[in-house]
Amino acid sequence: MRKSPYLLTVFSLYINYIFQGMAAIILSLNMSSLMTQMQTDKTGLSFVISAIGLGRILILYPAGRLSDRYGRKQIVYLGMLCYLVFFSGLLISHNIWTAAFFTLFSGFANALLDTGTYPALTEAYPEANSAISVLNKAFISVGQFFLPIMVRFITNQQFYFGYAFLFCFIGVALNGLLLFKRPFADKQTTLGKSKEVTTYTQKPNFAIEGWMLLLFGFTSVSTFNITVIWLPEYALTFTTMSEGNTLMLVSLYSIGSFISVFLTAFLVKKWIKDSTMMMVCALISSALLILMLLAPTSFTCMLTAVGIGLFAAGGIWQLGLAQLLAFFPQNKGRMTSYYTLLTSFSVMLIPMITGYLSEINMGLVFLFNAALTLLGAGLAVYIAYRHRKLTTAIKLTSFSLEKNR
Repeated sequence: MRKSPYLLTVFSLYINYIFQGMAAIILSLNMSSLMTQMQTDKTGLSFVISAIGLGRILILYPAGRLSDRYGRKQIVYLGMLCYLVFFSGLLISHNIWTAAFFTLFSGFANALLDTGTYPALTEAYPEANSAISVLNKAFISVGQFFLPIMVRFITNQQFYFGYAFLFCFIGVALNGLLLFKRPFADKQTTLGKSKEVTTYTQKPNFAIEGWMLLLFGFTSVSTFNITVIWLPEYALTFTTMSEGNTLMLVSLYSIGSFISVFLTAFLVKKWIKDSTMMMVCALISSALLILMLLAPTSFTCMLTAVGIGLFAAGGIWQLGLAQLLAFFPQNKGRMTSYYTLLTSFSVMLIPMITGYLSEINMGLVFLFNAALTLLGAGLAVYIAYRHRKLTTAIKLTSFSLEKNR
């Protein structure tokens, strides 16, 4: 990788994900200041935050087509421009309608970066596409680790809350300058250098493999989102843990998730196929949730928190995307948009469903979570089976390069 002309390109693309992580939480971290500026309450600010999901859904499909047609670099730059509009626009928004308009651009940016960056990474390093795609989540975690520290410092010093937004604005702008002259790999590039590669004995069928992977992405995101939102409340209801201690479950989950990013990247690069890793992790996640349902104790809740972080949140979603792009490399941008669209629907729908279930019985929330995770495990098993059936490993000794500009 060090000798590659794309090293600085990939580094700059990863830097974008630090700011994507910050953008996802910057509104909630500055809730009091923004409510004062907009003269609204938490309900009004929640309406503003919901515009992120709406923005993603509105642009995901066209973003994928634009990425395939006009190139990854142009789409990445468009996403960065949208973040500049978001970070600056919130500072001049004095009502929820203006703020919601500018927040749409955060959703646009999120979708544009995903549909431009994931294909760009797999094209720059096709021999390690799964590992480098998974690392995106690590950089998101870096951003979400440092921004709260920054906001806390700004608040304690009674500085202007907008300094956090300005920091993000300047960071994205400087990264845009860094990326300006960096080369991107040609779209749909295939390299062979006397190494084992995967070829298909049958053409993958989108109606089978495609939809299986899309649904897997939906279930994998649902698994860890439900856990993060509801595990503290579940532990408070069914165990002897205090409210303060239940909040530590989220910290345990975060530790597991961060470790898993690097562990997953290492394993899929060295030893384990993507489809096998997806299957194993989904099965372990299912087992942990079932164990916690059958024996709800402090220990099983802590074990589940760490386990879901390790096996469901640290890169399994990205592995599913990498597998989808491997099956259908001709339309990587479009495939990415389909995959992330299902994720967006999960983020919008699952909290509403689980909120309703929690009013009936908190146990139903994790029964629903276990059912979704078991569905994901079943999908992963079938995906692994189809992958073995469709592929064969061969040795390529000749150098080939195909371009589709």
